[in-house]
Amino acid sequence: MDTPYEYTDLRRSDVAELARIHERGFPAFFLTTLGQPFLREFYRGHVDDPTAVAVVARLAEGPRRGQPVGVVVGTTKPAGFYARLLRHRGLAFALAGARGALRHPTAVPRLVRALFYRGDAPDPSYALLSSIVVEPAHGGSGVGAHLQQLWCEQAAAAGARRAYLHTDADENVAVRAFYRRCGWEETQVSVTPEGRRLMRNERDLTALSDPDDRGDGEHIDDTAPGGPGSTR
Repeated sequence: MDTPYEYTDLRRSDVAELARIHERGFPAFFLTTLGQPFLREFYRGHVDDPTAVAVVARLAEGPRRGQPVGVVVGTTKPAGFYARLLRHRGLAFALAGARGALRHPTAVPRLVRALFYRGDAPDPSYALLSSIVVEPAHGGSGVGAHLQQLWCEQAAAAGARRAYLHTDADENVAVRAFYRRCGWEETQVSVTPEGRRLMRNERDLTALSDPDDRGDGEHIDDTAPGGPGSTR
């Protein structure tokens, strides 16, 4: 029988488990190298911000009912969100990231840029999908597709006209295919100072503001290991 899931807002009590899921889902990604304390700060920053859009997938039945198995986070106002994050949690991020930087010194320049990130929105009406991850054991269940669909609907309801995200452009076939199936369009490639090529994806959200036009992402195959991938 298929595992039943429920989808809720992000809660402060979810933060520690979501950091562990992120670590398991993306063992070699940049945010993971900075350690669980940094990941906890990252998710904690999305709990109360008025522009944050965050959806958590949970087990809906059994003894572990309510246990998080996936999450998607982002914001409808990237510049303001990251400015507030730095202002209110900058010291906590710096201290948490310093531990990871000691283990991975080459990550220091990226950590500095992450602390001063402003979202790089193409337009003020764009919402940013920052990260989406699914517990590896639940990959292929459709959870990732449904998470991104709900995120898009909530961003549209909050007034966003379009959404964007970044993911790796190279050696990332499954993730790029996932987003295309979910209605995202690849629009531009950029290169980081380290030489990493990033693909910007955009999605029109205008139809989602009308409940009659909303789709259901649950039928879309979520085939990427660990979910569709962190966009950072």
